Amino acid sequence: MSTFDRITRTIPTKNGLFMLGGLIAYFLLMRVVGLAEVYWLRTFNLVILILFVRNSILSFRRQSSESYQSFNTMFMISVRTCFVGIGLFALFLAIYLDQIDKTFMANLAVKESFGGEITAVSAASIVFIEGMISGLAASFVLIQLFKSKTIEAKA
Repeated sequence: MSTFDRITRTIPTKNGLFMLGGLIAYFLLMRVVGLAEVYWLRTFNLVILILFVRNSILSFRRQSSESYQSFNTMFMISVRTCFVGIGLFALFLAIYLDQIDKTFMANLAVKESFGGEITAVSAASIVFIEGMISGLAASFVLIQLFKSKTIEAKA
């Protein structure tokens, strides 16, 4: 495996796992404090996501030997970071809602109307889709902020 392949796999995995830890810690803290049902506090999940996607992009820029990193490579690293962190968090959430805290799942089913019966898997799927959309948007914005400046040739 080349150094480039190793970098593009280890950075997203490491930061995705840290993102997972941050999301789980925040979720459990909100459950303990009793604020898990205040849904607007979920916006702090975006702050956690942005922090670790930013860290992935900056880590790649530091470790890469390329003087100009392509948008595609940085986007791939960002999306992989989000996929690892959010995908595993959605898995954790499905297990948590189905096995650990069934009363929270029952409260969620009563308070939220999704046009049908909500299950732990459907709730986790919604969190995954919502998180990935946020991750894609955050990735695009962060890449624009951190991309290398190019010099255009004068005509």
